[in-house]
Amino acid sequence: MKPLQLRPCKSSLHPDSENRDVGGQRRVLVRLIGGRMADGVFLWRPVNLMLRSAAPQGERTLKGIPASAGIAIGRAFVLSIDSPSVSHERIEPASIPHEVTRFKSALESVAGELVHAIDLARQESTNVSTIIESFLLIVGDPVISGNIVGRIETGTPAETAVMQEFDHHQNMLYNARDSFLRDRAQDFDHVKERLVAILRNQTLSHAAARNSIVVSGSITPQDMLFFKQTRALGFITEIGGINSHACIMARDMGIPAVIGIRNATSDIVNNITIIVDGYAGVVIVDPSDATLREYTAKQEQAEDYRRRLGKLIQEPAVTIDGATVCLMANVDTPKQVDAAVMVGADGFGLVRTEYMLVERGRYPSHEEQVEWYTDIADRAFPKTVTFRAFDVGSDKFREGIPHHEDNPALGLRGIRFLLYRPDIFEQQACAVLKASVHRNVRFMLPMVCVIEEFEQAKHLIQHCMQKLDADGFEYDASMPVGVMIETPAAALLADVFAKAADFLSIGTNDLAQYTLATDRTNELVADIFDALHPSVLKLIRMTVDAARTYEKPVSLCGELAGHAAATELLIGFGLTELSVSTSVLLELKQRIRSVSKEDCLEVVRKALACTTTSEVYAVLAHGR
Repeated sequence: MKPLQLRPCKSSLHPDSENRDVGGQRRVLVRLIGGRMADGVFLWRPVNLMLRSAAPQGERTLKGIPASAGIAIGRAFVLSIDSPSVSHERIEPASIPHEVTRFKSALESVAGELVHAIDLARQESTNVSTIIESFLLIVGDPVISGNIVGRIETGTPAETAVMQEFDHHQNMLYNARDSFLRDRAQDFDHVKERLVAILRNQTLSHAAARNSIVVSGSITPQDMLFFKQTRALGFITEIGGINSHACIMARDMGIPAVIGIRNATSDIVNNITIIVDGYAGVVIVDPSDATLREYTAKQEQAEDYRRRLGKLIQEPAVTIDGATVCLMANVDTPKQVDAAVMVGADGFGLVRTEYMLVERGRYPSHEEQVEWYTDIADRAFPKTVTFRAFDVGSDKFREGIPHHEDNPALGLRGIRFLLYRPDIFEQQACAVLKASVHRNVRFMLPMVCVIEEFEQAKHLIQHCMQKLDADGFEYDASMPVGVMIETPAAALLADVFAKAADFLSIGTNDLAQYTLATDRTNELVADIFDALHPSVLKLIRMTVDAARTYEKPVSLCGELAGHAAATELLIGFGLTELSVSTSVLLELKQRIRSVSKEDCLEVVRKALACTTTSEVYAVLAHGR
């Protein structure tokens, strides 16, 4: 089916839009029509666009979460999205075939649009196209579409059937402990909204946001791509995880973004001048002339800085007094390996293998895993690749779990689940071993808390080696097996793990959450979560010291590794391996090359004497 083609839009409001007065505000409901836009950009999003004319309130600052670095200055393009509500109406039996046809037609339209979006995305990067391809997998899932048709055949309207089925899948992901999978719930929400939009003939002109900063409740990766095509300057959202696809895309495309600003679509007036500071996670509304001059200068400095970063690709990550740091990349797919190699990654410190589960909605077969791991290892060779074993639990995949867990974050997950399901663990371990034939593969065990778990896992891996020997397969018999330090228990026993394991890797995201008993994706307590809390820093220092005692490699692969304020601390702790997203590799290298190890040690001394997070930030802000 050909992608939808829409008529040109000559103003910020679509010529066929419908104007209504709602609560003293002008509400514009944009309708899907025929024709094609002059710039070829599709109009996608189901929205109620609120164009408000409130009186200016003067300069004010809104604090959110920095999602993509950079500074954007421009007018606000505010989208107020009304979430589709479930109808309890029933359809007559005679209308069921027509309703099924409507749904299938909408499904084909979304698939066609995604194919077109993927073609555009490939012009940006492999990361961007891979993200949108994951949406196509959801649209093409025969189980989901079959269930929706089944609901319609019981007398449920197509729109309601779509919402019920997608809400079912979203709820399972929203209850996941892993923030990576929770963020994937938004993918189902975006596909649902798009299907309902087509069924209700609603859409939005992306061209209206040209040279503007988009403010929305949330945003789909497709919309982000099309907004970029029309030269949108930045993004602000009310919700969304730091690891959501939209945030990943914003970072990959270099577009400044701030997320987690509550009531942004009501607090920011359409067309007002705003500043997005993606470094600090700040949005300045109606800035003064002095503030505009200040941020314009910062913007020019940042652009000059990015131009100079490109020269660093061939340079080593070494401090001014000669301390070398190995800079590695975190990746989720084989295609992301290429981008990391292009910017000079020294290796790959974290490959999240559970991405395969997200792509497929099931555990992949042994053959599928061998192909996937081998593809990544071959692309990366001779650089080292670290595969993390499936970090899953009953909050994600219920197969084999004896009963419902009220608190899955503290239940059968990570290495506990893998040892409970040795069939899954053995299949994955054998596949990773087969991919290790070039001796550039490491295997990392998630959420290990007690040494017995590591010993049992090592025994299972040795059993896999014996099986491969018997079957005549080649593999790396000395493949390093490491432990992720993600809980206070593991950090306190770091000396025990350092003695037994081949390497350690600190996952600061979970370590901070478990140490502070704070879910970093829960906006009610998000201000408490901070990996720079003194208690977390002491656990990191303890882990690094233990690894050095036993002369074992230790890396850090959480968000803290890419935090601009943390570079001196991490070097001062003695970390010689950092693994970050590809988009921040060069910036991190630049920071490493601008500091001395001696000065970093002094920063650590002062930071470890702090008792509050604010005191730590003060030390980092004022330097030595």
